[in-house]
Amino acid sequence: LVEAYPIIARDGVAVFLEARWDPVRESYGVLQALAGTVLTSAVAMALAMPMALGVAVTINEILPARWRGIFGSLVDLTATMPTVIYGLWGLFVLGPTLQSLINYLPGGMMTSPYTLFTAGVLLAIMITPYAAAVIREGYALVPKPVEEAIYAMGATRFEAVLIKLRYIRNYILGGFFLALGRAMGETVAVAMVVGGNFVRLTTNIFESGITISSLIALQFPNAASYQYMVPALFAGALLLTLFGLAINAVAIYIIQRGQI
Repeated sequence: LVEAYPIIARDGVAVFLEARWDPVRESYGVLQALAGTVLTSAVAMALAMPMALGVAVTINEILPARWRGIFGSLVDLTATMPTVIYGLWGLFVLGPTLQSLINYLPGGMMTSPYTLFTAGVLLAIMITPYAAAVIREGYALVPKPVEEAIYAMGATRFEAVLIKLRYIRNYILGGFFLALGRAMGETVAVAMVVGGNFVRLTTNIFESGITISSLIALQFPNAASYQYMVPALFAGALLLTLFGLAINAVAIYIIQRGQI
């Protein structure tokens, strides 16, 4: 807040509500970065949550007991990989592959492999282990009498899974919010595949864009050469911090409320 004060004092809330990035004229706005953050996070969550639920159910219900620990450890290990490795894979494999698939579809138009959609899909892969870990924890804590009662009522395995998932819905919501916070704050991998569109607001996920964290990462090395660029980047950081605090506070509240 202290570092962002100069740009807020000069432009007011316009720095958050306008899409502009012109260092020559010392004109800055972070709306395009905010929109990119929201869009990539939305794509990521729409893809990650079904995968996280699938991982949790597979480990706890489908895999033989001797394989559950191994598979669970492998899933957890994917969360420890350096994000730059994900970024390189997204840069050279995921982006071109998605462009080919989208353009193969009728009406598909993805002119570049590096877009908000590419960043969203990459984020989905990166955050799935975080959401899955929370859901698995809740799933494993379903009391044995509850599970026995479900089957005693004649439920099929599929019906039992649905009932258990409803039983741990607070863990699912908690995993959702924790993964969302992770998605909104990811920097290196997103900066490598998002396209780097600083100046134009877009709501088309198949176009190049920018997120708040990647804007900071890509522009900060040159920011000291301009009077107001550093404060503008800190204004974006302030906005991201407030979003992150709110999201994680809600997640912690939901998880604590839903402890079994």
